[in-house]
Amino acid sequence: MRYVFEYLVVFLLVFVINYFLFIRKKKRYNKKKVPVELSYLLLVYKIDIKKINYKKFVWVYSLVNTFIISTVYMIIMYLVDGIIWQLIVGIILLILLTIICYGIMGRFYERKR
Repeated sequence: MRYVFEYLVVFLLVFVINYFLFIRKKKRYNKKKVPVELSYLLLVYKIDIKKINYKKFVWVYSLVNTFIISTVYMIIMYLVDGIIWQLIVGIILLILLTIICYGIMGRFYERKR
């Protein structure tokens, strides 16, 4: 139960920081300041930016990023010993979770076409 509570606290803390740094500023779609996440989804999944709600998209990718960061943090802090191993496992998990989560998100937006 302690781990679930800590996960929720870390998730909320990361999300609040993410909100104040990134979400609050992005009101409208700006072609010059496209987030990396959106450009990846546009390139790989051929998503039409005109058919998605940009404000909602910003919230979704923020939640996905928060989930990835919180999950990697909890796994490397409690399942891996040694700082070198934590770095190696953290980088590998970060890459894998990013590919998986953005793959799911890309397929979701692909179906909305």
